[in-house]
Amino acid sequence: MKLRPSQLWRRLRKTPEDLERRVLVRATRHLPRDCRDVFLLHRFAGMPLEQIAEYLGVEKRAVEARLAAALVRLSRAIDEADGGGASERS
Repeated sequence: MKLRPSQLWRRLRKTPEDLERRVLVRATRHLPRDCRDVFLLHRFAGMPLEQIAEYLGVEKRAVEARLAAALVRLSRAIDEADGGGASERS
């Protein structure tokens, strides 16, 4: 089966940002649910930590810890996808 030029072009023009986005989506899916919920509510719904705590019925410190754990895991996943190098984000 031959690929059409448009299909080849789509494959060739994959940017590092596309790869990083795919890695981030995959890593987000693998987060523990409590960490994933906090991360998504904060980063994509724009909810402040206090509001997330109220919404989930937990203390703000628990929300902070869950968000921190999610960010560490996501950062590691991106680092591993980049070849295992240490991140400057740490």
